[in-house]
Amino acid sequence: MQTISSSQIRRILIILAGFFIPLSTAAANILCASIILFILFEGNYQQKFKILRSHPIAILSALLFLVMALGFIYTPVSLVEAGKMLDKYREFLYISFFILIFQDQRDRQWAMYAFIASVTVALFLSYLITITGWHIGKGTIESPFIFKNHITQSLLTALAAYFLAIQAWQVKNWWRWLFILWILFGIFNIIYMSPGRTGYLILFCLIFLLFYHFYHLRGIIIGSLFLVIVSTLAYFSSEILRQRVNDIKISLEHYQQGQVAIESAELRLEFLINSSILAIQKPILGHGTGSFNYYYRQLAEKKGIFATTNPHNEYLMIMIQWGIVGLSLFIILLYAMWKVSNYLVTPQKMMAQGLVITIAVGCLVNCFWLDSTEGHIFAYLIGMFYGGLPLYEDGTIIV
Repeated sequence: MQTISSSQIRRILIILAGFFIPLSTAAANILCASIILFILFEGNYQQKFKILRSHPIAILSALLFLVMALGFIYTPVSLVEAGKMLDKYREFLYISFFILIFQDQRDRQWAMYAFIASVTVALFLSYLITITGWHIGKGTIESPFIFKNHITQSLLTALAAYFLAIQAWQVKNWWRWLFILWILFGIFNIIYMSPGRTGYLILFCLIFLLFYHFYHLRGIIIGSLFLVIVSTLAYFSSEILRQRVNDIKISLEHYQQGQVAIESAELRLEFLINSSILAIQKPILGHGTGSFNYYYRQLAEKKGIFATTNPHNEYLMIMIQWGIVGLSLFIILLYAMWKVSNYLVTPQKMMAQGLVITIAVGCLVNCFWLDSTEGHIFAYLIGMFYGGLPLYEDGTIIV
């Protein structure tokens, strides 16, 4: 009887993870644990250590997780509560394992297929909800999402559409038209069927980046004009987008008038202002791991406002707990991902930079690394792109 080889097990785990991480939190936890165990039991530790010790993305993500762990020393909350918070950021530690499992180009290719297939299934079911009225997944006819919420679905749909746009630019056969059709369905789903403002923002940023990649400096002008036209058309033709954009204006007016925050945009603005107050109280090392809930609850009671466990801004969430030290490492990690992507082949470089923009911009309005689905898929995609970083035998980057 023929036994399954190590490379086959690796590929099976990669495909399953790429497909199920966006769809199921339980599956994400099981598959990530399986990948870690596979890496640990596979052996060849000397070669693995050689890769990680000089890999800039692996080093920075591990350092960031270490700083988060050191926050246990001065946290005001119990070690159990601090441990729960650190566990939410374990995806920074997972990055190194994903980098190790994505050493083969064929595996990276299968990973992309799996991710696109997962988003395709969700997109198909989303349209099925709208057409039939069936209750599939967690969505409704008014908001037909399949992922855990409309923010996640619109985010990953925009990212998948961006990846496929680069693929369509590369291929010359009939696949190009299939990719373009997928992209059009994806964009329509985001603009006309999803209430996710984060999805709108990410989509427009990725469209701008795409024009920059294709036309360089001219792309900045062309992309800006294109976005003005598209955003204007979308505003007047999409009722759901227009309503969500108008809600922002109304919420800002209410907040300036001193009314109690009850709408999403009003609450987000309130979270942003109050979180900034907490961040500047201890700017260097922060308040400690798991301290956000503790101090925000105190501030909310003092000011008589709504308490939250999520400031909807990853940069503030990190700075409040781990100060400028943690925030700087996070920003340096994003910068390194952008810089190092220049050593990848052109299509992967463009895709990797799209991922960086998605994370950097998305984290301005959400705590994406705090969320399980986004954190896992980000770690997975980072490993997929940067696992193929060309290195010499001593681990340095091939220039």
